[in-house]
Amino acid sequence: MTQTKRFLVYVASNQSGLESERYEVTRQLARMGILCCGFPCREDTSPYDWNLARSQIEDADLFLMILGDEYGPMAPTGISYLHREMVHAQSLSKPVLSFVKNSLPSQQQTEDQRRLAGFHGVVSKGSYRLWHLREELLAHVKTAVVNELSNKTGGWLKLDSVEDAEVNTVEASPATKVDNKQWLLKTRQLVRIQFSAKVYEAGNNTLEELSVSQRWDTLFACSAGMMKSPCSEDRLRQGVEKLVSPEVQRRLLLQHPSAHAVDDIRINRSQFQQLLQQWLDNDLVIKKLQGGRNSWQLSAEGVRRFSGLNQSRQAV
Repeated sequence: MTQTKRFLVYVASNQSGLESERYEVTRQLARMGILCCGFPCREDTSPYDWNLARSQIEDADLFLMILGDEYGPMAPTGISYLHREMVHAQSLSKPVLSFVKNSLPSQQQTEDQRRLAGFHGVVSKGSYRLWHLREELLAHVKTAVVNELSNKTGGWLKLDSVEDAEVNTVEASPATKVDNKQWLLKTRQLVRIQFSAKVYEAGNNTLEELSVSQRWDTLFACSAGMMKSPCSEDRLRQGVEKLVSPEVQRRLLLQHPSAHAVDDIRINRSQFQQLLQQWLDNDLVIKKLQGGRNSWQLSAEGVRRFSGLNQSRQAV
C-alpha cells in the first residue's frame, strides 16, 4: 500500500482578534493534506508552555506566522511569546513564512503599538506578505506554502501498524564503584559547561555563548529528582537550563547594558551527554531504551547517593 507523505506546519499567532483567521488557515492547510501543530497563548488559561511549543517547532517542517493588530502576551523577559517562537524557528534555520496584517496606525500611541511596530521591522527582514481581508490571507497562504514545500524533502508517513515497543535496559560497560572518599572529592568538583542564549537588544537578537561553573553534586541533585522514574534527556537538559538561567541572564545583561531580555538558554548537548555518561560509569543511573528513545533512571546506588546529598543539605 502506497503511503502518502505529509508535511507538518507549525501555525503561530496570537489568540486575540485572529480566531477566525487562524481557523480558516488551519482548515486550508488540512485541505492541502498538511498536518498542523501549534497553539496561541491565552492569558485566561494555564501558563504558556514554552517547552512544548519549542519541541513542536523543532519537529515541524515549516513555521507559518499570522500577525494581527497586537504584539501579544509577553514572557517575563519582555518579548512576546509569538516573537519568541519566530526567533526560535529562525535559529533552527526552519523555513519561516510571515503574514502581516496591514493595519498598523501611523501614530503609535500605546506601548503595545510601539512594540508591534518594532516587530514589524524584524519580520520585514525575512519572507513576509501583507494582508487585509481574510480571503486575501488564505490566498497568500496557499500560494506561499505550495511554493515552499513543493521541492522540500522530509515530511511524515503514517504507519500501517504500530506495536508497543518493549523497554530494554541498554547494556553498558562495567560500572566503576566509587568509595565514600572518592565520592566526597567528586561532589566538590567544579564542572564548566558551555551555554548559549539569545540576547534581545534594540529590536534585534544575537546568539551569545558563555561558560558557567557548577558543582558536580549540584548538577546531579538537580537531575536526580527527575530520574526517580524514567526520564528523557530533553527533560533533564531543561532542568539544568532552568537551574543556571538566573546566572546566565545576570552575566549577559552585564555584558550588554542596553539589552532588555535574555531568552532561550540552552546547554551544550555534547557536554551534557558526557555528564550523563559519567553518572552511568559511576553506577548512579541506568540507561533504558523505550520506543526507540533513551531514558534515564536512578540506580539503587544513585538513589542511595541522592538521599545522602539531601541529608547533607538539610544538616547545613
